[in-house]
Amino acid sequence: MTEPDLPYARPHWDAEEAVALMAALESGFWTNGSQVVRFEEELKRITGAPTVTMASGTSAIFALLHTLGRSVSGPKLLVSPTLNFAAGAASAKLLGWDIALCDVAADDLTLCPASLGDLLERVHGDYAKIVVLPVHYAGHSADMAALSAQCERYGADLVEDACHAVGGSYDGVLPVGSWPTSVAAYFSFHPTKPIAAGEGGAVSTADPDLLDELRLVRNHNMSPVDAHTDDHGPWPYSITVPGMNLRLSEFNAAVGAVQAGRAEESRLERARLVACYQERLHALPFVRAVPRRQHAGSAHHLFPVVFDVEGLGMSKKDLLCTFFSRGIRCQVHYTPLHRLPAFAGIAPRLRTSFTAMDAAFPGLVSLPLWRGMTDGDCDRVIGVVTEIVHRSTRALGRS
Repeated sequence: MTEPDLPYARPHWDAEEAVALMAALESGFWTNGSQVVRFEEELKRITGAPTVTMASGTSAIFALLHTLGRSVSGPKLLVSPTLNFAAGAASAKLLGWDIALCDVAADDLTLCPASLGDLLERVHGDYAKIVVLPVHYAGHSADMAALSAQCERYGADLVEDACHAVGGSYDGVLPVGSWPTSVAAYFSFHPTKPIAAGEGGAVSTADPDLLDELRLVRNHNMSPVDAHTDDHGPWPYSITVPGMNLRLSEFNAAVGAVQAGRAEESRLERARLVACYQERLHALPFVRAVPRRQHAGSAHHLFPVVFDVEGLGMSKKDLLCTFFSRGIRCQVHYTPLHRLPAFAGIAPRLRTSFTAMDAAFPGLVSLPLWRGMTDGDCDRVIGVVTEIVHRSTRALGRS
């Protein structure tokens, strides 16, 4: 009998999410209700910092950059690793910021501190505001101490793209979202993420003024005014600066709050699956896990590997088609930004070399990883990896 397809990710849920959704439905408050408050309280517990929810991770970074940049007179720059989803760079571009791209570290594919330093040395005097956006790739925290030192040296703000890392920690110490020199960290609750809410995002920050501004921005920048000084009725409000509706719905928040309540349980189950992958892959040639050794406290959002496509005599397309033919839906995270037409025109002074990224990308593939996978599922994935390695080495006449 043909085995069912195995996706690269799948949300895990049970009756508790269904009960929470029904409670939100029956409450009559489908927006701006108690579920958002509950979810934000759970996120504060997990991240170690006050948190404001948004409609998506993209909404979160858009609102954050908008808020950080709106009072700045002069040019603004967002610095991102080239290995990142397009949302951060796209938000910056739509807001009129310039974009700069750096290389990644070869082992874990997070933002390379040396590459960042080279770029900031070149451009730091040209901008009124620079925001550096490290990505906690696959759930592993970037080298925050080294990146913080570079930002401090050149007067740049540090904002963490923690969309992969909710529920994780910085090498097992502080929770992701509470790094002392970061302006803020933002998160995503897309269905593939460790905490899934259908859609949703959030910003965590220790800055109470920034938190207040973000709460206004997500709700059209509506602020209450004193009823005694206004003639328009008992619910007066004012809008000084235009805003948008970036609110998270009560339904998404209800699911997210339940998921957040079991975040550590889910992280440990993902860690168990990762350990199974690591053990089985260790002895295989022509493929390595990213990173080679998992970081303490990782959220284990993804399990990326890099195949030596040259050594195997295969292309990435060949790899993906082989997995696909066996009913395993792998994914690629991500096409580097410098390879996308939307960001290909970045000026040479705003981009570094991409030696590590260009070396890894031809063989970079994310294997399936999600809570609910069985040991048999892992065996099935590793079986295809083993088949690829052995078949290719035999074809090339290697033992």
